[in-house]
Amino acid sequence: MVVPVYLEMAQWALLLLLGLLVIIMFRQLGRLFHRESRPERATLVGTRAPDFSYLRVGDNRELEFPAASGQPTLIAFVDPTCPSCEELVANLGEVAGAGELPGFRILLLTADPPSYLHISEVFKSTRLELGAMTSRETRAAFDAATTPLLVAMDPAGVIRASDHVRGRGEILGLSRAATLPPAGSMIELKAVASAAD
Repeated sequence: MVVPVYLEMAQWALLLLLGLLVIIMFRQLGRLFHRESRPERATLVGTRAPDFSYLRVGDNRELEFPAASGQPTLIAFVDPTCPSCEELVANLGEVAGAGELPGFRILLLTADPPSYLHISEVFKSTRLELGAMTSRETRAAFDAATTPLLVAMDPAGVIRASDHVRGRGEILGLSRAATLPPAGSMIELKAVASAAD
């Protein structure tokens, strides 16, 4: 029995498609395993963030970033080749531009050199402060092995929340953690007591 050429070609195309689907499935499983096997970020919550320096994109000035500045702070660890990071940068810009983060210090940090930022239109057009890390210790201190990572700090420089977020609601939820009173404080106890009345 002779098999027509078009059926033979379709058979090879389906086999190729199946192989591609298997590769995609293993990649997704690898990402899931990586995410599940990482220690919880909660270990950083409640610790004081380190002071660090960064290279400000635009004028290439090296600046110091004191963790305790008297303002609530959001630091976003991002990568210009990461689509989720572009989404976080765009949403963070919209939220800040709409005045939903009053009094917040916001810094976008990347491990890539400033010359790589031309890759992403979102990174080129953002009005938020963008910096390049000058040392790997900064990334390690915040446990920012994967991006995008948003870290919320209170005015005293204590990390109040840290998570992989990118949506507007997630950004606002994480930012609220930076403005809440410290756990067990008199302000929090009074708020709980008044809510019970």
